[in-house]
Amino acid sequence: MPEIDGLRVLVAGGSHRVGRAIALDLASRGADVAISYHSSAAPAEETRAEIEAMGRRSAALAADVSVVEQAAGLVERAAAALGGLDVYVHCPSGGFTPRKPAEVDEELWDSALDTTAKGFFFAAQAAHREMQDGGVIVAITDVAGLQPWPAFASHGAAKAAMIYLVKTLALAWGRDGLRVCGVAPGPVLMPEGIAGSTEETAIGRLGSPADVNQAVRFCIEADYLTGQNVIVDGGRLLRP
Repeated sequence: MPEIDGLRVLVAGGSHRVGRAIALDLASRGADVAISYHSSAAPAEETRAEIEAMGRRSAALAADVSVVEQAAGLVERAAAALGGLDVYVHCPSGGFTPRKPAEVDEELWDSALDTTAKGFFFAAQAAHREMQDGGVIVAITDVAGLQPWPAFASHGAAKAAMIYLVKTLALAWGRDGLRVCGVAPGPVLMPEGIAGSTEETAIGRLGSPADVNQAVRFCIEADYLTGQNVIVDGGRLLRP
């Protein structure tokens, strides 16, 4: 198992919410961690400062990963800032707005698919170029990519595409020394206005960022694991 201590990591979408938790957790274990943000410049600077206060290198990089050139450029800039790249974690996820399928418009569809699936693919492609000595790519997926949620058709479709890409890229790049994994949270840090319920899970509690952090570390450290989507949902998918 590779040591997290000393790894060079980019957490895309690492300025707030689950992405921030992942970035700080990896930095607390000795990794140098760059983060990206789209519009959350102030939270990104706060996260960068917290990482550097731990004695680790960091950078807060602005990027819209729904734009192919920016997704690829983000990875290149992070590698330049950290002196290379060992791990890429993709957290950005747009279009998480409840709407009946009959009312989904092109804007919502594109927001979900472009940030989540397209952004992940082209950032992973750039990470593949940077990680000539091997590395790990982790996609933060979602149980919505495995279970039909009629109110979130575009979000679920984007996450399902991401899960497919995890398997495909793992198979394509395994002999290049890259492992590609997914982590699918259940109800963790629900967005404002969307309530989670302890009744949703088999173990009777909602998830925390720490649960997701643990799964991300497992994907990084377990060097015989690739192409898998690790479900961290407290048994959410077991419920009818």
